[in-house]
Amino acid sequence: MLRFVDRMATVTTRNLILNDKVRAFSSSKVKSLVENYFDLNFRIHGPTGEEVTKGLDLKDKTCLITGANSGVGLEMTKCLNLCGCTVLMACRNTYAASVVAKNTCLKPDSLRLYELNLASLRSVRKCSDDLLNKEKKIDIVILNAGIFGLPWTETVDKLEITFQVNYLSQYYLLMNIEDILADNARVVIISSESHRYVTLPFNEILTPTEETLSLPKNKYSSIKAYNISKLCGILAMHNLGYRWLNTKKTVISAHPGSFVKTRLCRNWWLYEAIYTGMKPFTKTIAQAASTPLYCATSSDLNGLSAIYYKNCERCQESDLASNLQLSFRINDLTKDIIRDRVTMSELPVSLSDTRQKHDVEHNIEDSLLTNYSN
Repeated sequence: MLRFVDRMATVTTRNLILNDKVRAFSSSKVKSLVENYFDLNFRIHGPTGEEVTKGLDLKDKTCLITGANSGVGLEMTKCLNLCGCTVLMACRNTYAASVVAKNTCLKPDSLRLYELNLASLRSVRKCSDDLLNKEKKIDIVILNAGIFGLPWTETVDKLEITFQVNYLSQYYLLMNIEDILADNARVVIISSESHRYVTLPFNEILTPTEETLSLPKNKYSSIKAYNISKLCGILAMHNLGYRWLNTKKTVISAHPGSFVKTRLCRNWWLYEAIYTGMKPFTKTIAQAASTPLYCATSSDLNGLSAIYYKNCERCQESDLASNLQLSFRINDLTKDIIRDRVTMSELPVSLSDTRQKHDVEHNIEDSLLTNYSN
């Protein structure tokens, strides 16, 4: 009996040792696989926003970010806050934003919140008035807010909601606060590679109308509306780059990444499923913040304007998006759309001035265009 007990004890000990070896092997194997995944992910998708801004001292800078309460906007807020930057968070729900910010950012005292509903031009005007009254200078503006995947919806301003939220209202906000932009302010407009899928008939390139940008219900698809709004952002960049040519202000458009799993896809279960399925093969939110933050803070881009970036590298936008003449026409149309919906007292000088003369488009010297495009 004692021999049997001794034999069983020996077998049990051997099994325990074997199990420990299996666990150690499995643990090291899993650890190795995880490390290899993150190493491969870094090499394919690049650094995180925190790695891009590491070591920067932005204590004397103020940055305005729209849509700063979630996703890439919140990640950019966290990274800039870590560098000492004062971040102005423009969000629809300021209470929810304050709760998230306090739980995410290490220096919540350097955050200031402003209520902004981009589906209402009146709300945009109120937000810009608050900024003008409370802020002396803004060094960086990141127009980040965006929506996607909604059914056709009309705002209180009688505009298609994706166009108004993603482009028109943010452009209106920027024009309203232009007076408090620093002399060397840098504006980053969040765009998307999906702008390449927009095609316009020749007559709409020559004379775009409100329906070209703010799609009526019978011509609407959520993807088309989103793509058009991102095209408008790049065209606005070119127009601003031309307007600010003889100043130190600069404007850059940035593509954070494709199929990044944020709240952007929450409006339809199919998009949610697609983005979730793509998650292992795309950038993380932290990585998606890297390109906009690089464009907003890198000294390598000092003096450069009206350029499009993705993966922290300069990239050529589509032919339609680089059409300077079209950017003038879209700017004029944007002014008309806003003028029809706000009173004259609510128009900033940049939107109430005379229409840009398109004959200047045909007399721009090659050297000027070279300087403009850096």
